[in-house]
Amino acid sequence: MSELDETNKEILRLLCEDSRYQYTQIQKLLKKRGHSLTREAVEYRVKRMLENGTIQKFAMITDPEKLGYHLCAHITIQIADPDRCDEIGRWLASLPNTAYVHAAASLFDIGARIFFTDTRDLLSFLETLKKDSRIKSFTFDLIRKTYKVGPISPP
Repeated sequence: MSELDETNKEILRLLCEDSRYQYTQIQKLLKKRGHSLTREAVEYRVKRMLENGTIQKFAMITDPEKLGYHLCAHITIQIADPDRCDEIGRWLASLPNTAYVHAAASLFDIGARIFFTDTRDLLSFLETLKKDSRIKSFTFDLIRKTYKVGPISPP
Protein backbone atom coordinates (compact mmCIF):
# COMPACT_ATOMS: atom_id res chain seq x y z
CA MET A 1 0.00 0.00 0.00
CA SER A 2 1.48 3.35 -0.99
CA GLU A 3 0.87 6.09 1.54
CA LEU A 4 -1.50 8.01 -0.73
CA ASP A 5 -3.08 5.40 -2.91
CA GLU A 6 -6.62 6.05 -4.15
CA THR A 7 -8.15 4.44 -1.06
CA ASN A 8 -6.19 6.69 1.30
CA LYS A 9 -7.12 9.72 -0.80
CA GLU A 10 -10.77 8.73 -0.53
CA ILE A 11 -10.43 8.34 3.25
CA LEU A 12 -8.91 11.83 3.40
CA ARG A 13 -11.72 13.26 1.27
CA LEU A 14 -14.27 11.76 3.66
CA LEU A 15 -12.46 13.08 6.72
CA CYS A 16 -12.30 16.52 5.07
CA GLU A 17 -16.09 16.39 4.76
CA ASP A 18 -16.44 15.53 8.46
CA SER A 19 -13.50 14.63 10.68
CA ARG A 20 -15.95 13.19 13.22
CA TYR A 21 -16.75 10.20 11.00
CA GLN A 22 -16.16 6.97 12.88
CA TYR A 23 -14.20 4.17 11.25
CA THR A 24 -17.40 2.17 10.63
CA GLN A 25 -18.99 5.16 8.88
CA ILE A 26 -15.91 5.64 6.72
CA GLN A 27 -15.90 1.93 5.87
CA LYS A 28 -19.54 2.09 4.71
CA LEU A 29 -19.02 5.27 2.70
CA LEU A 30 -15.91 3.79 1.08
CA LYS A 31 -17.91 0.73 0.06
CA LYS A 32 -20.43 2.99 -1.71
CA ARG A 33 -17.51 4.54 -3.58
CA GLY A 34 -16.10 1.20 -4.68
CA HIS A 35 -13.48 0.57 -1.98
CA SER A 36 -13.93 -2.60 0.04
CA LEU A 37 -12.17 -2.41 3.42
CA THR A 38 -12.87 -3.69 6.89
CA ARG A 39 -13.35 -1.24 9.74
CA GLU A 40 -9.98 -2.38 11.11
CA ALA A 41 -8.28 -1.66 7.78
CA VAL A 42 -9.74 1.87 7.77
CA GLU A 43 -8.49 2.41 11.33
CA TYR A 44 -5.03 1.12 10.37
CA ARG A 45 -4.82 3.44 7.37
CA VAL A 46 -5.93 6.50 9.37
CA LYS A 47 -3.44 5.72 12.13
CA ARG A 48 -0.64 5.33 9.57
CA MET A 49 -1.50 8.71 8.04
CA LEU A 50 -1.43 10.25 11.53
CA GLU A 51 1.94 8.64 12.28
CA ASN A 52 3.54 9.78 9.02
CA GLY A 53 2.13 13.32 9.28
CA THR A 54 -0.23 13.17 6.30
CA ILE A 55 -2.98 13.92 8.82
CA GLN A 56 -1.51 16.45 11.22
CA LYS A 57 -4.48 16.75 13.57
CA PHE A 58 -8.23 16.74 13.75
CA ALA A 59 -9.57 20.23 14.39
CA MET A 60 -12.89 21.94 14.77
CA ILE A 61 -14.01 24.96 12.80
CA THR A 62 -15.82 27.60 14.82
CA ASP A 63 -18.08 30.44 13.74
CA PRO A 64 -16.13 33.62 14.63
CA GLU A 65 -19.30 35.72 14.96
CA LYS A 66 -20.73 33.32 17.54
CA LEU A 67 -17.49 33.73 19.48
CA GLY A 68 -17.86 37.52 19.44
CA TYR A 69 -15.55 38.37 16.53
CA HIS A 70 -17.29 40.67 14.04
CA LEU A 71 -14.33 41.84 11.94
CA CYS A 72 -11.69 39.87 10.09
CA ALA A 73 -8.52 41.33 8.63
CA HIS A 74 -5.75 39.98 6.46
CA ILE A 75 -2.58 41.67 7.68
CA THR A 76 0.73 41.68 5.82
CA ILE A 77 3.91 42.65 7.62
CA GLN A 78 7.39 43.70 6.52
CA ILE A 79 9.93 42.78 9.22
CA ALA A 80 12.69 45.27 10.09
CA ASP A 81 15.16 42.43 10.79
CA PRO A 82 14.53 39.24 8.74
CA ASP A 83 16.16 37.17 11.51
CA ARG A 84 13.15 38.00 13.71
CA CYS A 85 10.55 36.66 11.28
CA ASP A 86 10.00 33.43 13.26
CA GLU A 87 9.71 35.38 16.50
CA ILE A 88 6.95 37.59 15.12
CA GLY A 89 5.28 34.67 13.39
CA ARG A 90 5.15 32.73 16.67
CA TRP A 91 3.81 35.79 18.52
CA LEU A 92 0.98 36.24 15.99
CA ALA A 93 0.23 32.50 16.05
CA SER A 94 -0.09 32.60 19.84
CA LEU A 95 -2.99 35.06 19.72
CA PRO A 96 -6.34 33.33 20.30
CA ASN A 97 -8.02 35.33 17.55
CA THR A 98 -5.49 34.40 14.85
CA ALA A 99 -6.76 31.95 12.22
CA TYR A 100 -3.46 31.49 10.37
CA VAL A 101 0.02 32.95 10.01
CA HIS A 102 2.45 32.30 7.18
CA ALA A 103 5.86 33.53 6.07
CA ALA A 104 6.10 34.69 2.48
CA ALA A 105 8.89 35.25 0.00
CA SER A 106 7.97 38.24 -2.12
CA LEU A 107 5.61 41.12 -1.36
CA PHE A 108 5.65 40.72 2.42
CA ASP A 109 7.42 38.74 5.13
CA ILE A 110 4.44 37.58 7.19
CA GLY A 111 0.74 37.34 6.44
CA ALA A 112 -1.96 36.65 9.00
CA ARG A 113 -5.72 36.34 9.15
CA ILE A 114 -6.86 37.78 12.47
CA PHE A 115 -10.36 38.28 13.90
CA PHE A 116 -11.44 41.26 16.00
CA THR A 117 -14.44 41.95 18.21
CA ASP A 118 -15.00 45.45 16.82
CA THR A 119 -13.30 48.44 15.21
CA ARG A 120 -11.75 49.54 18.51
CA ASP A 121 -10.18 46.08 18.93
CA LEU A 122 -8.76 46.23 15.38
CA LEU A 123 -7.41 49.78 15.81
CA SER A 124 -5.78 48.84 19.11
CA PHE A 125 -4.02 45.91 17.42
CA LEU A 126 -2.87 48.10 14.52
CA GLU A 127 -1.47 50.59 17.06
CA THR A 128 0.45 47.72 18.69
CA LEU A 129 1.95 46.85 15.31
CA LYS A 130 2.81 50.49 14.64
CA LYS A 131 4.70 50.78 17.94
CA ASP A 132 6.59 47.47 17.53
CA SER A 133 10.17 48.27 16.50
CA ARG A 134 10.55 44.80 14.95
CA ILE A 135 7.99 45.74 12.28
CA LYS A 136 9.08 47.98 9.41
CA SER A 137 5.61 48.34 7.87
CA PHE A 138 2.27 46.61 7.53
CA THR A 139 -0.92 46.71 5.52
CA PHE A 140 -4.33 45.28 6.18
CA ASP A 141 -7.51 44.51 4.32
CA LEU A 142 -10.86 43.82 5.92
CA ILE A 143 -12.28 40.50 4.79
CA ARG A 144 -15.82 41.00 3.48
CA LYS A 145 -16.67 37.37 2.82
CA THR A 146 -14.97 33.99 3.16
CA TYR A 147 -15.74 31.33 0.58
CA LYS A 148 -13.92 28.44 2.19
CA VAL A 149 -12.67 27.54 5.61
CA GLY A 150 -11.52 24.00 6.03
CA PRO A 151 -9.05 21.31 5.22
CA ILE A 152 -7.35 20.67 1.90
CA SER A 153 -8.38 17.38 0.35
CA PRO A 154 -6.28 15.36 -2.09
CA PRO A 155 -6.61 15.87 -5.84
